[in-house]
Amino acid sequence: MGRLNIVGVGTNRAFRSGVNKEELTQAYASLEFPKECSFSRNDWDILANFWYPIALVADIGDQPRKARLLDTDLVIARLGSGYVVSKDLCIHRGAPLSNGWVRDDCIVCPYHGYRFDVTGKCVLVPSHPEWKIPGKLRLQTVLHEERYGIIWVCLSGQPTNRIPVWEPEESDSVYRRFTLGPELWDCSAGRLIENFIDNAHFSFVHRSSFGQEGSATMGAEYDFSQDDYTMTMEFDYKATNPDDSPIANATELDRHMHRTLFLPFCTRTVISYPQEREHLIHFNIAPVSSRKSQLIAVFHRNFDHDVPIDQLCEWEKRIIYEDRAIVELQKPEEIPLDISSEVHAKADKASLALRNWMIGVGLRGEMTA
Repeated sequence: MGRLNIVGVGTNRAFRSGVNKEELTQAYASLEFPKECSFSRNDWDILANFWYPIALVADIGDQPRKARLLDTDLVIARLGSGYVVSKDLCIHRGAPLSNGWVRDDCIVCPYHGYRFDVTGKCVLVPSHPEWKIPGKLRLQTVLHEERYGIIWVCLSGQPTNRIPVWEPEESDSVYRRFTLGPELWDCSAGRLIENFIDNAHFSFVHRSSFGQEGSATMGAEYDFSQDDYTMTMEFDYKATNPDDSPIANATELDRHMHRTLFLPFCTRTVISYPQEREHLIHFNIAPVSSRKSQLIAVFHRNFDHDVPIDQLCEWEKRIIYEDRAIVELQKPEEIPLDISSEVHAKADKASLALRNWMIGVGLRGEMTA
């Protein structure tokens, strides 16, 4: 089951550590294709150019924390008022830095005690304290940014997408926020994000929570638009409101839904109810490997502030796990990018547009493991 984390608004703390911003920027590496990789070289090179959410700031404690993205092991550490994100490898003798510790605002290698500062530079070799440390002895740091209480990274150092925009919900105190995850799913990021932009499944996958079979045509009819960075869907849906729903005093609810897909793998959905009530859902996906994905789900509400967070969390978890029961069983595991290999209906225009976008940026949907 996912963990509940309640976190606040994040800002970019990478440059608030008393370190020159230019020095930090120059330190970022473009990580190499992993030796053991479940993606083809073509697809990995393309996917490495995007921002991904890899960890909650609330989960970064006093010690280094391990993460994994695109079959690449990473380490995250809070150093002073900033963070370092690096390949989880000490260049000296290949020890995992995630097994180390933090001391004096430096990450310490567990093997020989080498210390690295927030820029990735080695500042101390305990066995040779007077040694002029060569410039090559540094961490392979990764471009990162803290936003909305999440650590975002780009492995290539040259992002071609944008971190999602969460406004006004992150700056307006009328919205109460709660978070589920991070949680690892046994599915590709492509299959997972395609599920989250699919509306026609509501009446069936979610029939035990909010779905109504009689509303199936409502989920299939929606306005759609796209630009270089986003796709947008807008539609109405009449939902069931079961007794254990956090929204009381109604058996049915009219929903107006406005969803933005921030390419490639994040969504922001605004669900509007009567009386200016809004419920926002942010699904943030990171491809851990070609067959495993990490989901961080963030929610905002401007109503029902008297409902306990735990109750809201359990309701959202119930719905997400209805999705999980289907998505983890889909075959093939990756989205087929041969458009003719599956049959497409009118309701599939968003997922078809996503597949065509993937083809357009050069992805082939190839798994090598």
